[in-house]
Amino acid sequence: MEVLVFIGLAVALVLGLIGFFGRCRACGSWAHAFNPGHAADIPKGKAYIVCKRCGDRQHKGELSSDGSVVWMSGGSGQFHEDGSYSGDAGTFADGGGDGGGGGGGE
Repeated sequence: MEVLVFIGLAVALVLGLIGFFGRCRACGSWAHAFNPGHAADIPKGKAYIVCKRCGDRQHKGELSSDGSVVWMSGGSGQFHEDGSYSGDAGTFADGGGDGGGGGGGE
C-alpha cells in the first residue's frame, strides 16, 4: 500500500513540476503545459505556441513555405492548408502531437 502512495505522490510531483514550468507566461495557466495551441504566420515564416486560455503567442519555431515547422526545442510538424497542425510528439514542449488548431498569419 505504501508503494502505491509513493508512486502516486511521485507522479503528482512530476506533473506539478511540468505544469509549473510549462505554464503560460502571460496568464499563468498550468493547462498550457499539457495542451498548447499552435499558430503559423506563413509570410513571416514563424510558428507559435499559443495559450488556449488567454491567446498569448510565443515564437517557438521556424516555418517553411510548404507548411513544415521545425520547433526550437528540436521537434517538427506540419501546418496544413486548412490551418490544422500535426506533428511528432517526440520532444517535450515542442508543440508536438496532432491536436490543436492552426492559425492564419497576421
